[in-house]
Parts: sequence; C-alpha cells; structure tokens
Amino acid sequence: MKKILIVGIIIILLAPFCTVHIKKRLYEKRIENYLIEDMSYRKEAIQSIECNWHFSGLPSYWVNVIFSDETNIVYIYFAHDKDHIGQFEYYTIDGTTLSPEQLKHFKRYD
Repeated sequence: MKKILIVGIIIILLAPFCTVHIKKRLYEKRIENYLIEDMSYRKEAIQSIECNWHFSGLPSYWVNVIFSDETNIVYIYFAHDKDHIGQFEYYTIDGTTLSPEQLKHFKRYD
C-alpha cells in the first residue's frame, strides 16, 4: 500500500511536466506542418523550430522559428488550434532593429 501511495504521488507531481512537454512537441509539429504544407516551405529552409511555454504568458505557448536564409531573425508563431495558426512577431538575435519590409519571411497574422 505504501508503494502504491508513493507511485501515485510521483505521478501526480510529474503529470504537469509531462503535459507541458507533450503540448510543446504538438505545437512544434503543428507549426512545422503549417510552414511546409500551407506556406510551401521546404524542410531544408527551416533551420530550427522550438516551442516555449510560460506559466502566465499570453499566449502560454509560442513557437520560435529560424529560417536557414535568415539565421539572425527569430519569427514567433502561435498554434492554438488548427484554425488559428499564424505569425505574430519577430526579433533579431543580435538586437538590431529591422522593419518588416527588410524580412524575407514576415507575414503577420490578420
């Protein structure tokens, strides 16, 4: 009985971490599919896709994408559900300021 209680407590403590990890992977895959299937990017054009989570952020999940031909720019996407996927922000890794017209992959969500 004591072992079952310990296992139960461990599961209860680990469940939120597992949920966040699973959702992060789901959002990364959703954005990758959106870029390749809907936006017609080749897989090689995407250098990295990484989902971030913040407990009190809005949105709480967002996905950073770096394209192979603009390695200094991080494009931020959201993928709350299959009908609401889009890009809402960008920033440069080195802190320089660029206008949307200077970017190759900026397409703000309307």
